Amino acid sequence: MKKIIFFLWLISFLSAGALAATSQQYYAAGLHLYQQRQYGQAVLYFNAAVQVDPNNWQAYQALGSGYYAEGDSARALNAYEKSLSLHPNPQLQAFDDQLRQKNSQAPVLPSRSAPSGSSGPVVGGGNFGIGLVGGEPGGFGATGKYWLDSQSAFEGALKINGTLFQFSYLWHDFDVIHPKRGAFPFYIGIGGDLAVGGGVGAGVYAPVGITYLFQKEDVPIDLFVEAQPTLWFINGLNFSIYGNLGARYYF
Repeated sequence: MKKIIFFLWLISFLSAGALAATSQQYYAAGLHLYQQRQYGQAVLYFNAAVQVDPNNWQAYQALGSGYYAEGDSARALNAYEKSLSLHPNPQLQAFDDQLRQKNSQAPVLPSRSAPSGSSGPVVGGGNFGIGLVGGEPGGFGATGKYWLDSQSAFEGALKINGTLFQFSYLWHDFDVIHPKRGAFPFYIGIGGDLAVGGGVGAGVYAPVGITYLFQKEDVPIDLFVEAQPTLWFINGLNFSIYGNLGARYYF
């Protein structure tokens, strides 16, 4: 659905009247493609951005990251140096120097979106996190989360009080909230409940929440707050809305 909305938006500004797309519009479209790992197409848009505005240092930096992702270190270095000549950036300069020494590291993108160095977005940890969660239904328990990529994940929980099992699929959007530090994605999903305490019951729920990622090497932790509109299939249909909060450590 997100891809469809993006392409409709892209077509609208490219074909609107006699107005040409701006450098920032090309840059934004390129970032979206980069985050979808469509590096070849992203490079085309970043190139268009710098042709429209040769002073767009962000587009040059992103262009370098696109070339790097495609394995073209020579063009990546050229683009990075143009970005640095327009806007000094110690982090990018350090990476540029390391790349010249053939030291393989993840490229640096001038974006607040999810980091692209690994399949999951947690800095300092792996894709799997485990922790504690409290709230209804089921009270207190354990929670786990496994990131499939930079935006999607599976989440599960085992609540002790009500002997409740939960499992859901989540999709995250990093562009809703932009904190000065870390990442603060909004997420939605779909999941199921299985209650076995005091009788067996099942339900379907649609989790909606926000999670904060510290994005520090020594703090691979997330904090989350989540609402769970739930439809129960117990003696007919029953609808309830619950709330949960918790934290996880990533390995």
